[in-house]
Amino acid sequence: MRIVFAATGEIALPLLSALAEEKLIALVLTAPDAPGKRGKTLVQSPVKKLALELGLEVYQPETIRKEAREHIASYGADTLLSFCYGKIFGPKFLSIFSNTFNVHPSILPKYRGPSPVYQAIRNGDRKTGVSLQKIGLGIDEGDVFSTLHLSLDGTETEESLSSVVAAAVPSLVLPVLKDESRKALPQQGDATYTSFVSKEDGKIDFASSASVAHSQIRACMPWPKAYAMLSGTPLYITAVHGSVFDLEKCTPEEKPGTIVLYDKKKGLKVAFPDGYIYIQRVLPPMKKEMDAASFLNGHRDLIGKVLE
Repeated sequence: MRIVFAATGEIALPLLSALAEEKLIALVLTAPDAPGKRGKTLVQSPVKKLALELGLEVYQPETIRKEAREHIASYGADTLLSFCYGKIFGPKFLSIFSNTFNVHPSILPKYRGPSPVYQAIRNGDRKTGVSLQKIGLGIDEGDVFSTLHLSLDGTETEESLSSVVAAAVPSLVLPVLKDESRKALPQQGDATYTSFVSKEDGKIDFASSASVAHSQIRACMPWPKAYAMLSGTPLYITAVHGSVFDLEKCTPEEKPGTIVLYDKKKGLKVAFPDGYIYIQRVLPPMKKEMDAASFLNGHRDLIGKVLE
């Protein structure tokens, strides 16, 4: 088996390393270098950086059209394996390969599309997983070879859960690649779809429940970061206390969004219509991220103010 490995994001790095160790990779296909956050300097994708360190061939076409297809075909690979690549494959490209596989971080057909890890946390799910599927022409519609189930404890962030998924993927993928009798089965159940996450998805609605806000804050870390307005200025909220599954239901007397008190162990207590959450870390504009105590020290009149 000779593999074209199509990937871009950091979540794919453990699988890249595992495939390289097995000497299965003919070519790494990844996104073109893109401008960084601060300035015009082009930045390599995490996959490109590691692939070059491993001595692998890397190809970064803007689009997969005839020239790119011919170049990729020249490597004589019989298998395409994708994971967080960022582009859709057309039928002409897929026809180059005898075998196609895609890693998707959900139990398909739930959460097809670009943000399954985010959505599982945002929806307060108690379990999620990873699917290894055949690549279809529709978005994540291909038949499934194997799945891996993961339990959630309600404290995960998008970053931490992505790390768990990344570490687990090689143990899901490699046995299937090596099994010549493998079979893919049609997805069962109703499909749901995710969309791309935007900065607007980080705005907290204080008319929502405490559990919705708790999940939103965790799902938005490290990007786009959940935020609220404090005295007309955005305040990014980067960590909350405890598990969303342990929040107590009650009817606060305070207006939703009110910063009620500071608890040394839990953080800033904030009211919602059906209970409270505790904010542990914040990122004020033009400053570094800090814990709740440090933020309170710089804002002595904070208790009693209302986040909007």
